[in-house]
Amino acid sequence: MSFLKRYPVPIAGLILALFALGNLSQLSGLDADVRLALGAVGLVLWIIFLLKLLALNAKMFKSLLDEPVPASVLPTATMATMLLAGYVKPFHAPLGEAVWWIGLVGHVLLILWFTWGFIMRGFAIKKVFPSWFIVYVGLAVASISAPVTGQLGIGRVAFWSAFVTYICLLPFVCRRIWIVGEVPPPARPTAVIFAAPASLLLAGYMTAFSEKMPIMIHLLTGLSLLFYAVGFLYMLKHVFGPFMPSWSAFTFPMVISAIATTAASRGAADILTWGEGWLPQLARAQAIVAGVVTIWVLIRYLAFLASAPAPQGTAQSAPQISTIEDKGEKRMEAIVTYRAEAVSP
Repeated sequence: MSFLKRYPVPIAGLILALFALGNLSQLSGLDADVRLALGAVGLVLWIIFLLKLLALNAKMFKSLLDEPVPASVLPTATMATMLLAGYVKPFHAPLGEAVWWIGLVGHVLLILWFTWGFIMRGFAIKKVFPSWFIVYVGLAVASISAPVTGQLGIGRVAFWSAFVTYICLLPFVCRRIWIVGEVPPPARPTAVIFAAPASLLLAGYMTAFSEKMPIMIHLLTGLSLLFYAVGFLYMLKHVFGPFMPSWSAFTFPMVISAIATTAASRGAADILTWGEGWLPQLARAQAIVAGVVTIWVLIRYLAFLASAPAPQGTAQSAPQISTIEDKGEKRMEAIVTYRAEAVSP
């Protein structure tokens, strides 16, 4: 039980990245065993994550959903579940389809909860983080994984929903990060998430639509490349600091960017004539970066989880709560990370 308490919620982002990296390895022409190995590691971590959620009592789970960062990170678990379906289906088709529907319905429910709790009930710009993209644009994973169930119509609806919310949300997230500022240190690595939404939309569009509009290809590819550069620079800024569970934010954005660039360079080469020659080379470079970053974060996570908990009365791992001063009033925001914290005997 103590291990489950130490098992951080942000690891869901790493699980998502491992499933996506397996798909990227397949796109890159690597041996099928590489995909299965990455999927197996992701599955083990996913099962432990599920056990952690089941171990939470109702009050603890609600407190998780009542804070902007944890609530916006949690949907990475439902995104991962939709990708997991692609690994399950070859072994048991009905189970694979059931897993996909569970992930999709779960994600929609989290969108509804998040919208009610953080937009309709009282919107505040200081509660906005790049992880909000996970909630709304993350639905586009249904576009990528729709072939698992053959529900391409649902995949297209998911794409347009994610695209519209991305366009609406982007100005708010940019204002929060670059104008308002004051992002708590444990949440700063989430800025790397900037690299993910446009790439996820591009990959979803390439998968779910047989007839592609050139304007959408140009727009999404341009946004994907622009924000990949932004996210990559943010990652370089934070990756050399001390490990935090929020490092999982480094992984999926790098992987999905490589998938999107690879898909676009192959499936829309006749449209992206301006990228002829260098776009496939960039896709290969992004794939290498994605693999290195994801495996490195996995290693750091395993080292973190394997570290023995401190004895009672000394130091132990505990959730870090950052207190943010806002116009003279203290507002508590739960930041999903763990640190050594002194505990009185």
